[in-house]
Amino acid sequence: MQFSRILFNLVTRHVAVLICFVFILINVMFYTAAKDDHLRQINAQFQYTNQMINLSLPLEIVKPLSPVILEWQFITPTGYTKIRKIFGKSWNVASTKFEVEDGYVLLVHQSLVSAYFFQFFITNTVLFFIVLTLLTTAHFNLQKHWKVLIQLESWAARYDKNDKFRFYLSSRSYSLVNTIRNLNQARIEAQKSGHKADHFIRSQTFLDNHTGLGNRLYFEHRLDSVLQEEGKVYGAVLIIQFGMLDMIRDRQGKSSVAQILQQYSEILKEYVDDTAQSVVSRISANDFAILLPYVDGNEVERIALSILRMSQKVKLPDYVDTNMVCHIGADMYDREDTSFKILAEADMALRAAQLHGPSGWFMYDSGQLPASEIKGSVRWRTAIQNAIDTDSFVLFYQPVIDLDMRVQHYEVLARMEGTNGELINAKVFLPMAKKCGLIPAIDKQILLSIIDVMEQGCLVPISVNVHIDSWLNRDFCNWLIQFLKANAELTKYLIFEVSEFDLAQNAKKLSSMFAAVRRFQVQLMIDQVGLYVLDTGYLDYLDVNYLKLHQSLVNQIQVRAENQMFIRSLQTVVANRNILLFATGVESEQEINTLERLGLHGVQGHFIKRPSETIDHSIEVIDIDGDNLNL
Repeated sequence: MQFSRILFNLVTRHVAVLICFVFILINVMFYTAAKDDHLRQINAQFQYTNQMINLSLPLEIVKPLSPVILEWQFITPTGYTKIRKIFGKSWNVASTKFEVEDGYVLLVHQSLVSAYFFQFFITNTVLFFIVLTLLTTAHFNLQKHWKVLIQLESWAARYDKNDKFRFYLSSRSYSLVNTIRNLNQARIEAQKSGHKADHFIRSQTFLDNHTGLGNRLYFEHRLDSVLQEEGKVYGAVLIIQFGMLDMIRDRQGKSSVAQILQQYSEILKEYVDDTAQSVVSRISANDFAILLPYVDGNEVERIALSILRMSQKVKLPDYVDTNMVCHIGADMYDREDTSFKILAEADMALRAAQLHGPSGWFMYDSGQLPASEIKGSVRWRTAIQNAIDTDSFVLFYQPVIDLDMRVQHYEVLARMEGTNGELINAKVFLPMAKKCGLIPAIDKQILLSIIDVMEQGCLVPISVNVHIDSWLNRDFCNWLIQFLKANAELTKYLIFEVSEFDLAQNAKKLSSMFAAVRRFQVQLMIDQVGLYVLDTGYLDYLDVNYLKLHQSLVNQIQVRAENQMFIRSLQTVVANRNILLFATGVESEQEINTLERLGLHGVQGHFIKRPSETIDHSIEVIDIDGDNLNL
């Protein structure tokens, strides 16, 4: 039972007993005083009447000495009423008989109740209002203290069920509350210390401190990983230079540039898209870079012109020539290019744009994209909707293994059949599906296909990416719960993957939905960990089973100390949470050995095993393909 309720009942009972005792005591005292006064008035009237009789005065002149006396009679010893005088009436009367020399004197008077009823009523009414006033005053004086006790106990009850429940009492006037607050804060700080260390290492290694964007090292790692992805690889890199920042820095100092720099970085952050995995970084004092995977020349032109237009809206000092604010160099790339070559060509395109004079952009090489990949928005929507309607998604399965070469689970990799029968990579069609609002429909289709595979007897753990557009869609969430209920016997084999970038921004909002999903024994995996520089505080709100490192962290990790440092810091965060770490994009024996030394639980990649359209669930231990994409 709650302590506050026990204490409340105890106080209530004692106050009620005390009030009753006070009422009884005061009324007994009042009764005693009234009784004495009543007898005194009756005796006084008798003495007065008896003197009148003894003095042989006319008895008709006898008057009542108080309103209590209503009537008097002189009665002879034979019972004859010699004289009777009435002074008044009452709703309740009594009589007192006194013996005198020649007979009896009978006094009819008000009873004690009728004589003092009004005084009794007034006294108790006044007493009631006095007690009520005292109780009200005490209530308001004690309410703030009692409220703290109830809040403290409420927090304790919730904390007993969920140790992540926040201590929210604002009062600092009580030693007990302050002690609990300090102990709770110490616990929280101990939990957050791992997050802070992890975020500090990420930010110091990969983050530009002035803008919050990635730095040049981060951008180069990300570009390297894109070039090693499976399937067709193409896209564009843009280098954006705000050259007038040097002029402002020379005239007004570094501090004057900070606000302008922040405005430009906010413009460029609009092009960060987790579905397309685009990246924005500050690669030097005045230069920014944008990585745009799977875009064509038309999209690059649209983005470049948009950046030029938005940069003109930033307010600059009067001495700056507004026609010379921003220059952009762009380069289209494919798998055959290297990161050094791409950045060098983008830089040459930037110089060409500067040679033209005013703010503008220049494409180094428009590139030759596959014709099948170049579609307008309307054609993309038609193609994707047709694939949904005809169930034209092909599922590939890639094993994720532990370091003993045993299959831990299989990841689903979706491909969409094109109009000519070619298979289109998810990284190509998903960004367009996102623009068209078709992501939830695609996720539904893939989940239904996975259940069909399981119902055919393939009962192995399968992970599938459920995108943030679906998690934030109420209709999809309602459908998903019904889907899990209908397939309750198979849900224990499902692992839902969610990207870290999306989850970090929506952890609190999605915590209840994820909790509902977890009731069906579905496991949760956060993938693309390390793709962006984020705080791992989202783990405080979610019950997660796995984290999967992005390929940009894994690539050449044996020679990249900063990536190894990041993984070690991440290990401290998950150490007490029963969360397993996996790595994707593993492409060499050296990477596997390094990841094993860093304590990862498992790996995935083309070097391990290429994706296939079937799952051989009879195989528990696999042989490494050694299919390195660089060969």
